[in-house]
This record gives sequence, C-alpha cells and structure tokens, in this order.
Amino acid sequence: MLEPLTLIRLVGPALARGQQQALARPDLVPRVRAAILGRLASVQATLHSPRMAIYLKEQKEFLAAEDRLGFEESLGLATGFNLTHDEVLAYLHANILQDLPTSTAVEGDGCTSWAHSLGAQGCLVVKNRDYRGEHGVLQQVFLHSDPAAGARTLLCVGSLGSPGAFSSGMNSAGLALVDTQIGTRDHGVGWLRYFLMTALLRECANVEDALAFIAAVPHAGGGSLVMGDAGGASACVELGHAVPPVIVRSMAAVAHTNHYLDAQMATQMILPCNDLDDSSPRRLLQVQNFLAQHSSNMDVPKAKGLMASHQAGASICLHAEVGSQTLSRTLSSVVYDTASQTLHFSSGNPCNSVWIRFSLPELATVTDVVGKL
Repeated sequence: MLEPLTLIRLVGPALARGQQQALARPDLVPRVRAAILGRLASVQATLHSPRMAIYLKEQKEFLAAEDRLGFEESLGLATGFNLTHDEVLAYLHANILQDLPTSTAVEGDGCTSWAHSLGAQGCLVVKNRDYRGEHGVLQQVFLHSDPAAGARTLLCVGSLGSPGAFSSGMNSAGLALVDTQIGTRDHGVGWLRYFLMTALLRECANVEDALAFIAAVPHAGGGSLVMGDAGGASACVELGHAVPPVIVRSMAAVAHTNHYLDAQMATQMILPCNDLDDSSPRRLLQVQNFLAQHSSNMDVPKAKGLMASHQAGASICLHAEVGSQTLSRTLSSVVYDTASQTLHFSSGNPCNSVWIRFSLPELATVTDVVGKL
C-alpha cells in the first residue's frame, strides 16, 4: 500500500533542507530508519570489511571536498532521522557495496528511461522507477529551493531519507534527468550518481553544461543517466570509474535500461546481457521501436501509454510478486516536459494509478513551506 502523495517543500541551505525531510513527515521517520538500516543489514558482510571501510572513508572525504552542498544535505538527513552520517553515506553507497564482492546481481529487473526531442518544444524525459519495495511508502515529490543563495529551484522525485534527485528531477532552467542502475565492477573514488544528479540540476542549465560537468570529474561508477533540456537536446551517459563516461548526444531520442551498451563498459558488468532473452535488452528494444514508430508524433499521452505497458518476462510496468514486500517493482512513473517545466507523475504502477501534474513555474511562486526550521 502506497502512502498518499504530498509535495514536500524544502527551503533554505542544504543542511536545513536535509533536516526538513523528517519534519515534513514525522509519521514516516520510523519507516525511513527501518529502510536505511535494513539496506545496511543486507550488505553487512561487505560493509565491515577493511577494504570497504577505507573506500567509504575516502568517499566521505571526496564528498566533503568536491560537493560541500551534497555533504551538508546528507548530514542534515542524518540528524533529522537520528542516524549517523556514516550510516546515511553507507546506505547511499549500498549498490556499490553489493557490486564489488559479487559475480551475480541480486535483482535482475530495473528502471526503464528515455528522452525524446520535440524540437523547439523541448524534450520529454521519461522513467519508470523500478526499485526496492520498501521505498513505496517513502516515495515523495520534493521541491528544493534556496532563495538566499539565488539557486535554481529543483523538482525531484525520490525517497524520504535520500538526497536531492535520488531518482529523477528537473530544474527551473528546463534541464531534466533520470537514471538507471547498472551493476559493475568498475568502481572507485569519485562522484556517486545520486550526488552527481543533484549537482547537475543545481549547476547546469542545459544538456551541454551537464555533459561538460560529467566529463571533467571522476566518478564512483555504475548506472546511466538520460537527460533532455528546454532546447530539445538530449543525451545518454554511461558511468564507470576507470573507464571514462560514454556520452551519446541526440536531437532525436535516447533510451537506456539496465545494461551497458558500450563494449568496454559491458566487460565490467556484474550481470552481462548478451541476448534478447534478458529483461533489460528486451525492454530497451521495446522502447527503441516505440520511439522510432512515434518519431514525428510523440506526446505525453503516448509516453504514459508506453510506460504502462506489459510484456511477459520483460515488462516495462513491473508488478510485485504476490506477497513480496522488498523485491523490485515499479514504484512510480515520470514524464518531464522540459519546455513547460511540467512533471506528470504516477505514484505506483502507471497502468492502474492516477497521474498527477506538477508545474514547476506555478509551484515556485508559492511561498508556504512544509517543515521549515
């Protein structure tokens, strides 16, 4: 059962916005703590190994030096939810902790994302968020603003207890981005994807700005980003550590699921996808075929229809197994319209949920604050 959706407004400096999450939904604080501590328990053996302890310490030092705002927001989350900062940071690195000692992925299904250029009408940037079931009750839409700093306003979909654009987001310049998880052995010290996504929305006005940022910094590795802007540009980025980011630009369409398309990146994958019997390449092919079919007449209703579709063994709209409370399922679907700066959001499976519209320009004019310190 999903919690009723509320827009959570977070206003002020990064530390305060982190703390405000717990104040906004005090009823869900125990669920947040349970989700974070439960995730840490799932990687317990790796978490306490000397190698991982050193890695997490290096990542914390990197975050403090290179992304002070991300560091402060995560510190605010820790204090707000009565966790240690190290617990929050280890939780955010849980996919890496899971990747490094294993040769098989725990969960084979995952997110489906794409962007389609509408030319002068901007882009549609789209994602089904397939994630751990316990995050269903934690999922919210967040509006981040820091008026004193003159920062861009960010409209983000994520989980209580997690920073910024933990799943997707769009800024007040019309740049939108979404991600997918890809298990890899190519990890190291650098920008963790969740902090990177928030920084891109904070610092960049368009796709080219974001790609320049990505190309100039080291990465922790893992996953992909799909993005589009108000000018109609789109791009897909595959992230590794030793292997430089692989960037594909397009003024037509890009798409990604849960495997690397670049041959060098693919050699480092935890779970190789070598044939169309696997869910990830089959979902990608469905999206690519759909985008080609609707290259000249794409719109929001068509995007919603694709994300609500089902196919045996490779469903874009993924339903939970009967009785499962933790395995991956589609928690939400997003369609960002970058020209109008509008988010169309489905909380739950898009095939049977009500879509809600959020207009970033309209929201940014409202001054009331939920949970302001």
